[in-house]
Amino acid sequence: MDSIVFGPDLALGIPVLDQSHRIVFVMLEAMESLPRPAFDQACRELATEFIEHLREENSLMERIDYAAAQAHRAAHGNLLERVARALRLLRDNEEATARDVIRTLPGWLEAHINTMDLALAVAVSRLE
Repeated sequence: MDSIVFGPDLALGIPVLDQSHRIVFVMLEAMESLPRPAFDQACRELATEFIEHLREENSLMERIDYAAAQAHRAAHGNLLERVARALRLLRDNEEATARDVIRTLPGWLEAHINTMDLALAVAVSRLE
Protein backbone atom coordinates (compact mmCIF):
# COMPACT_ATOMS: atom_id res chain seq x y z
CA MET A 1 0.00 0.00 0.00
CA ASP A 2 1.12 3.54 -0.61
CA SER A 3 2.60 4.80 2.62
CA ILE A 4 0.48 7.91 2.97
CA VAL A 5 -0.09 9.19 6.47
CA PHE A 6 -2.27 12.02 7.65
CA GLY A 7 -0.05 14.96 8.47
CA PRO A 8 -0.08 18.75 8.34
CA ASP A 9 0.05 18.66 4.54
CA LEU A 10 -3.43 17.07 4.49
CA ALA A 11 -4.97 19.16 7.28
CA LEU A 12 -7.82 21.38 6.15
CA GLY A 13 -8.26 23.40 9.32
CA ILE A 14 -11.74 22.00 9.89
CA PRO A 15 -11.32 19.92 13.06
CA VAL A 16 -14.17 17.46 12.49
CA LEU A 17 -12.93 16.64 8.97
CA ASP A 18 -9.26 16.54 9.93
CA GLN A 19 -9.97 14.15 12.81
CA SER A 20 -12.03 11.85 10.61
CA HIS A 21 -9.37 11.86 7.89
CA ARG A 22 -6.72 11.03 10.51
CA ILE A 23 -8.79 8.09 11.78
CA VAL A 24 -9.29 6.73 8.27
CA PHE A 25 -5.58 6.86 7.42
CA VAL A 26 -4.71 5.10 10.69
CA MET A 27 -7.31 2.42 9.94
CA LEU A 28 -6.00 1.88 6.41
CA GLU A 29 -2.41 1.57 7.60
CA ALA A 30 -3.40 -0.96 10.27
CA MET A 31 -5.41 -3.02 7.77
CA GLU A 32 -2.36 -3.80 5.66
CA SER A 33 -1.05 -6.39 8.11
CA LEU A 34 -4.33 -7.84 9.35
CA PRO A 35 -5.07 -11.51 8.69
CA ARG A 36 -8.54 -12.72 7.86
CA PRO A 37 -11.11 -12.53 9.43
CA ALA A 38 -9.80 -9.40 11.17
CA PHE A 39 -9.30 -7.78 7.75
CA ASP A 40 -12.96 -8.45 6.90
CA GLN A 41 -14.09 -6.84 10.16
CA ALA A 42 -11.79 -3.87 9.55
CA CYS A 43 -13.35 -3.39 6.10
CA ARG A 44 -16.80 -3.26 7.67
CA GLU A 45 -15.56 -0.78 10.28
CA LEU A 46 -13.95 1.30 7.53
CA ALA A 47 -17.25 1.40 5.65
CA THR A 48 -19.00 2.60 8.81
CA GLU A 49 -16.36 5.28 9.41
CA PHE A 50 -16.63 6.49 5.81
CA ILE A 51 -20.42 6.67 6.00
CA GLU A 52 -20.23 8.76 9.18
CA HIS A 53 -17.49 10.99 7.76
CA LEU A 54 -19.37 11.56 4.53
CA ARG A 55 -22.52 12.39 6.50
CA GLU A 56 -20.52 15.12 8.28
CA GLU A 57 -19.14 16.48 5.00
CA ASN A 58 -22.54 16.41 3.33
CA SER A 59 -24.07 18.25 6.29
CA LEU A 60 -21.34 20.88 6.10
CA MET A 61 -21.96 21.35 2.37
CA GLU A 62 -25.69 21.77 2.99
CA ARG A 63 -25.12 24.32 5.78
CA ILE A 64 -23.06 26.56 3.50
CA ASP A 65 -25.13 25.87 0.36
CA TYR A 66 -21.95 24.67 -1.34
CA ALA A 67 -22.08 25.16 -5.12
CA ALA A 68 -19.99 22.06 -5.92
CA ALA A 69 -21.91 19.77 -3.57
CA GLN A 70 -23.31 17.54 -6.32
CA ALA A 71 -19.87 16.74 -7.78
CA HIS A 72 -18.44 16.29 -4.30
CA ARG A 73 -21.19 13.84 -3.37
CA ALA A 74 -20.60 11.94 -6.62
CA ALA A 75 -16.95 11.51 -5.61
CA HIS A 76 -18.10 10.20 -2.24
CA GLY A 77 -20.26 7.69 -4.09
CA ASN A 78 -17.16 6.48 -5.90
CA LEU A 79 -15.37 5.99 -2.60
CA LEU A 80 -18.26 4.07 -1.07
CA GLU A 81 -18.49 1.88 -4.16
CA ARG A 82 -14.80 0.96 -3.78
CA VAL A 83 -15.36 -0.13 -0.19
CA ALA A 84 -18.55 -1.99 -1.14
CA ARG A 85 -16.61 -3.77 -3.90
CA ALA A 86 -13.96 -4.86 -1.40
CA LEU A 87 -16.68 -6.22 0.89
CA ARG A 88 -18.30 -8.13 -2.01
CA LEU A 89 -14.92 -9.57 -2.96
CA LEU A 90 -14.34 -10.74 0.60
CA ARG A 91 -17.79 -12.32 0.66
CA ASP A 92 -16.83 -14.14 -2.57
CA ASN A 93 -13.55 -15.25 -0.96
CA GLU A 94 -11.40 -13.08 -3.23
CA GLU A 95 -9.20 -11.70 -0.48
CA ALA A 96 -6.22 -10.72 -2.65
CA THR A 97 -8.36 -8.59 -4.96
CA ALA A 98 -10.20 -7.05 -2.01
CA ARG A 99 -6.86 -6.07 -0.48
CA ASP A 100 -5.83 -4.54 -3.82
CA VAL A 101 -8.97 -2.40 -3.79
CA ILE A 102 -8.29 -1.25 -0.22
CA ARG A 103 -4.69 -0.42 -1.16
CA THR A 104 -5.99 2.14 -3.68
CA LEU A 105 -7.79 4.12 -1.00
CA PRO A 106 -4.92 6.11 0.56
CA GLY A 107 -3.99 7.60 -2.82
CA TRP A 108 -7.62 8.25 -3.68
CA LEU A 109 -8.17 9.96 -0.33
CA GLU A 110 -5.03 12.06 -0.63
CA ALA A 111 -6.14 13.31 -4.05
CA HIS A 112 -9.69 13.95 -2.82
CA ILE A 113 -8.52 15.88 0.24
CA ASN A 114 -6.09 17.96 -1.83
CA THR A 115 -8.73 18.89 -4.39
CA MET A 116 -12.39 18.60 -3.45
CA ASP A 117 -12.06 18.80 0.33
CA LEU A 118 -9.59 21.68 0.06
CA ALA A 119 -12.05 23.59 -2.13
CA LEU A 120 -14.76 22.92 0.46
CA ALA A 121 -12.47 24.17 3.25
CA VAL A 122 -11.80 27.37 1.29
CA ALA A 123 -15.54 27.90 0.82
CA VAL A 124 -16.11 27.39 4.55
CA SER A 125 -13.30 29.81 5.47
CA ARG A 126 -14.83 32.53 3.27
CA LEU A 127 -18.02 32.35 5.31
CA GLU A 128 -16.32 32.67 8.69
